[in-house]
This record gives sequence, structure tokens and C-alpha cells, in this order.
Amino acid sequence: MNNLKFEDFAQAISDYVGVDASEITKETDIYEDLCLDSLGVFGLGTQLTETFDLTVPLSSVAVIGKIGDMFNILNEKGVKNG
Repeated sequence: MNNLKFEDFAQAISDYVGVDASEITKETDIYEDLCLDSLGVFGLGTQLTETFDLTVPLSSVAVIGKIGDMFNILNEKGVKNG
């Protein structure tokens, strides 16, 4: 467990997609609510792993649909770099 704070996570997403952080919840749909396509999701994932200095197994990213899913994967399966 990486002890990420959801508020920090939401702010990092906000910085990437331009949606106010207060509108981002664990139930926010990555594709419908944030209007991201698969390339956008990849870019967001890259941004988040760099921001929080984590590496995540690529196989775990394929099932992401909600922001809460992404948060849980980074928090539970992310490995600190360095």
C-alpha cells in the first residue's frame, strides 16, 4: 500500500484533464465523464505514475473504467521507483 491521498490523486488528474478536482470522485468514469480515449488514458496513467513516482504492472491497467479503479491500482499495486 502506497498511502496515496485521494485528494492529491484527484488534483493530479485535474491538472491533466482540466476538470476541477472537486468534480472528480472515485465513481468518475474515465471515458464518459473525462472524455478520454485509450490514448488519453495511457497519457493520464503516465502522468500519474510520474507524479507519484510509481511503476504499475501494465496488465493491471487494462481493466480500468473508473477513477477509483485507477486509484486502487496505483495505491495497492504500484511499486515505488528508486
